[in-house]
Amino acid sequence: MTAHRALCGLATATAATLAVGCGRHVAPKDADRFHQAGIVVSGVIAAEPVATASPADATMGVYLTITNTRDVDDTLDGAESPVAAKTQIHGTMSQGGMSMMTPLAALPVPRHTDVRLRPGRMHVMLEGLRQSVSAGDTVPLTLILRRAGRLLVRARVVKYDRLEQSLGAADGAGSAGPALRLRESNGRIFDLSQERGNVVVILFGYTHCPDICPLTLANFVSVRRRLGPRAEHVRFVFVTVDPGRDSPDGTMRYARQFDSTFVGLSGDSATLAAVQRSFHVASWVSRDSSGNVLVAHSASVFVVGPDGGLARVVPHDEADVERISAAVEEALGT
Repeated sequence: MTAHRALCGLATATAATLAVGCGRHVAPKDADRFHQAGIVVSGVIAAEPVATASPADATMGVYLTITNTRDVDDTLDGAESPVAAKTQIHGTMSQGGMSMMTPLAALPVPRHTDVRLRPGRMHVMLEGLRQSVSAGDTVPLTLILRRAGRLLVRARVVKYDRLEQSLGAADGAGSAGPALRLRESNGRIFDLSQERGNVVVILFGYTHCPDICPLTLANFVSVRRRLGPRAEHVRFVFVTVDPGRDSPDGTMRYARQFDSTFVGLSGDSATLAAVQRSFHVASWVSRDSSGNVLVAHSASVFVVGPDGGLARVVPHDEADVERISAAVEEALGT
């Protein structure tokens, strides 16, 4: 007997739905790993739904890590679950100064890369639950991958206040920190791994941003002033998500309009995409019907500690001077 209740056979579900939710799954190496055709899914955890008048009004986020071990790229095209009337992949975007979750038509899973779905960044959303779900249950979820095919996984449901702790355990202690290695405008290489001993505060954005990016960088200026002499141990970095318009020179000039010590970084699209994946930053660059460039991006502030690990992520709607200062102080150990 498993320690968790498995929500698989639902009386109201059709036979076809049950075939999707409860069909054959490839035997995992252990209870928390599922694999098929070079794709490994691990750390599958769902947040217990907030109580509603009926399960049909409830939603539930599922978080997981997808590892592509193959030499070819793959794509997550969608997901299905017999537990929910509707299942979507959601990513975070910023619009009009607000952070919001938006459905993603597909999620790239590049070769030899981990793609982590985490709170405030990405998740699989289950909407319109067909049955009550609570902590201790396991929920079936079929991931639909373009190359690897349909892969059934099972999410362990935890209480929302234990979500971050559970995800931290799933990620494993001592995992490598995020990677950021880009050439500066002067030709030097900025390599996050060479900043051990310093705290590095990072914002992803673009130089044509009308509000969020300049406001956050202005907050960085205030944070740096508060640090006084300790500021020599803190680096403030701005990374563009719009390489088509933001050259390394232009991005550096933009960052240094705020403070002469700030670092602005750009690069080619492929390199920047790899950096964004390392931080789980989502962005979209498109054009409207008039040809105007539209950019949406995750606008959280990332604080990397002296050990090179990610110490704190400050959501953009909380990224005021007080909260950023507190995160930096904590990372400094003061």
